[in-house]
Amino acid sequence: MHWSEKYIGQPYVAGSADCAHLLSQVRSEQFHLPVPKAVEVERLASRLGRTGQMQDLIGAYGQRTETPQEGDAVLMICAGRPSHVGVFCLIQDEPYVLHAMQNAQMVVLHKIRDLGRVFLKVEGYYRWK
Repeated sequence: MHWSEKYIGQPYVAGSADCAHLLSQVRSEQFHLPVPKAVEVERLASRLGRTGQMQDLIGAYGQRTETPQEGDAVLMICAGRPSHVGVFCLIQDEPYVLHAMQNAQMVVLHKIRDLGRVFLKVEGYYRWK
C-alpha cells in the first residue's frame, strides 16, 4: 500500500482542506519536513489571487527540479494560470500527483500523463528549500 492511499477521498474544503493545505499536511505527516505557517497557505478567493500566492509560495519555499522525488510539490496550470498544487508520488515507477481537487470535492490521485483529462497541466516540480 502506498502512503498516498491514506489521503484519497478526504473532503476538499476551501481554506482549510484545499490543495495548499494538503501539500503542507503530507510534507509534515509523511516526510517530517517543515511547512509554511497556516496563514501563508490560505487561499485567496479569485483565481488571479491564487496564482500570485502560488508564485509567492514557490519563490519563498520551492526550488525547481527536473528530477522530482516523492513529496515534492507539483505546480499545475488551471485555466491558463499556475493556480493549483499537489504532491508528487511515484507508484510502481509511474509518476502521479496527489491533490485536493475543488471540482471533485475531495483528494484524488492522478497519473501525471492523464492530467489533461481533468484540464490540468504541470508547470513544474519543486523541492522545498
